[in-house]
Amino acid sequence: MFEKRKDLQKFLVVAETGTILAAADKLSMTQPALSRTITRLEEQFKGQLFERLPTGVRLTQLGDMVAQQSRHILHEIKQAEDEINLAVSGRIGTLRVSAGPMWMKAVLPAAIDRFRSIYPGIELRLQTTTYPEGLWLLLNGTGDIHCGGIDTREPLPQFVTREHILDMTWGIVAHKDHPLHTGYSTFEDLADYPWIDFDTVMQARAGNSRPSLTDNILDRLYRQTNKRVETVVRANSADLSLMETGAFLSVLSLNFMEKVPGFSLKPLPLQFGRSHYRTGVLSRRAPVSISPSRHFILIVRDVVLDAPSGM
Repeated sequence: MFEKRKDLQKFLVVAETGTILAAADKLSMTQPALSRTITRLEEQFKGQLFERLPTGVRLTQLGDMVAQQSRHILHEIKQAEDEINLAVSGRIGTLRVSAGPMWMKAVLPAAIDRFRSIYPGIELRLQTTTYPEGLWLLLNGTGDIHCGGIDTREPLPQFVTREHILDMTWGIVAHKDHPLHTGYSTFEDLADYPWIDFDTVMQARAGNSRPSLTDNILDRLYRQTNKRVETVVRANSADLSLMETGAFLSVLSLNFMEKVPGFSLKPLPLQFGRSHYRTGVLSRRAPVSISPSRHFILIVRDVVLDAPSGM
């Protein structure tokens, strides 16, 4: 069923563009030829892969399953080819790592320093993301490891593995000079200041529509005060520097704040808005012989738990 790589690649272009015509143009082929490819695949998989719509096409349930497995298979083929080519050329490879904002600040620098002392030839590509987008990168074959985020324990495809590392706490944070650090904060006080939501933009990119932690807290504030927060900034989770530009409030993980030298944010001294969750690392399941990715995860675990690397 998955024998012809080029057919699978064409199928995925159709799935991504949503129309046969746009996909054919992107692939520099005719629409009838691309339609024949899709028909051939539907015969092989014994079912309809796309639902035909007036505006284009949409994956069926079978089509969505085939798309997910096709991405995985194409990624594994490319990884195998890359390893052979790199071995022949004498180079080592690339590891694509995404992480939540606090992990990127507090954990990854030390982990990368240890990792590069062992694998100096490996190129590391880093990206700050939320958990939903980190998982999305793994599923689409454009990421190898994601660190952090709320482990919802949802079922994962067989080619993605989950490792729990520790339990963490979310809480409301502000710049260390924020007025609310000086005394007891009421619900009305919290509603008087602008908030930054670091999750919504990333979740939307990953196709996740659940409310962000900030949205949930603002809804609770509204129920307590009947007052809507006037300004909510929706920002990429990499933009923690925004918290230093004004009297903003936000919701971030608290465990790592003391690990970042000179970090200017502090949790507010209150229990409202705090929640506990499991967190750890997601990764694409790789052959045991591919040690660098597994080694990187072990180093991350050691850094998080403040244990000696043992490497």
